[in-house]
Amino acid sequence: YALSGLTQFFFSGFNTAIYAIIPDCVEYGEWKTGLRNDGFQYAFISLGNKIGMAVGTALLAGLLGKYGYIANQTQNAIVLSIMKHAFTTIPGALWIVTAVVLFFYRLNKKRYNRLWRN
Repeated sequence: YALSGLTQFFFSGFNTAIYAIIPDCVEYGEWKTGLRNDGFQYAFISLGNKIGMAVGTALLAGLLGKYGYIANQTQNAIVLSIMKHAFTTIPGALWIVTAVVLFFYRLNKKRYNRLWRN
């Protein structure tokens, strides 16, 4: 439980960062193209979230079913392992991937201000 809580704690920071980045991207896009499309960008992020949740849930349910999950019963070792990894290892790996992607995000405050001065 501690590892799961720690993983979710850090992953929630990235979820917050994504929604803090969107307005910067909207304004960068407006600067670059002359078009302001904030509704589209927020809708696209929302669509991605919904698709991700649907695919993730379906994959987890499929794996649990394939390896013998039975509701309200004692679970076998494989099912317990899948459950453990679904709440610890997989979010942790996604956290690392997100950190790598955000490392390359270059629209910081200094660059943002420089873009709007030009």
